[in-house]
Amino acid sequence: MTELIRLERDGPIGILRFLQPEKRNPYSIAFVEELVAHLREADRDDAIRAVIMTGGDHFSSGGDLVGFQAEVAKGARATSEMIDKVHDGGRAAYLFRKPLISAVCGVAYGAGLSLALSADIVVAAEDARLCEVFARVGGCPDTGSSWLLQQRAGAGVARMLVLTGREINGQTAKDLRVVEECVPAGQVEARALEIAREIAAHPMFGVQTAKRVMRSAAECGYLGSLDIERDAQCVLLGAHDFPEAMKAFLEKRNPEFKDR
Repeated sequence: MTELIRLERDGPIGILRFLQPEKRNPYSIAFVEELVAHLREADRDDAIRAVIMTGGDHFSSGGDLVGFQAEVAKGARATSEMIDKVHDGGRAAYLFRKPLISAVCGVAYGAGLSLALSADIVVAAEDARLCEVFARVGGCPDTGSSWLLQQRAGAGVARMLVLTGREINGQTAKDLRVVEECVPAGQVEARALEIAREIAAHPMFGVQTAKRVMRSAAECGYLGSLDIERDAQCVLLGAHDFPEAMKAFLEKRNPEFKDR
């Protein structure tokens, strides 16, 4: 069986490397299964403090429409079950506990774009090609893009990109707030590694809790976010590295975190 994704390690950074850039890394069921398995492996490995997803020359061209046709031909139930399997990839990426960064070169279309947007931070090449392609093929957004894109860019920009099926480059995506950073193509992975190492330098439990708080707060109102923050801080302030940080501050020394 062809290996579609490999989990590599660069010190405390895990790199999920998609291995079919010449085919533009189609988002197939097999791809999803490997993605989910590798994310679970990275989650269990305490030596990995942050993860980067990269497809090399191309991030992902999106859903394997040819491969999906056999399931669609079986009817609505089989189609629904297939889509749910496809959604497992984005679901695993979005719920991944550790910081996750997408390094996007080449195409990120449809489900491939959704996967990129499920990360905490997206670094895109200036000439990357991003597209909510669904309208072009008579479909509607799936793999979470209807929500993810609105969270990042706002409802108006999201509707424009979805309804037109317009392709945008990395610089336009940065201007529209679809991605966080835009760099020349040859610098994408290096920049993603810089960000990952910056994050990995902090106590991991605090970073993971901060990610969970940010994600949960984004899905509720202001008052609900205060409750989420209170509950998380009650744990961190009394039981982990924050007390050491405060003690070090008072003693005018560098903190000695147990979670490094």
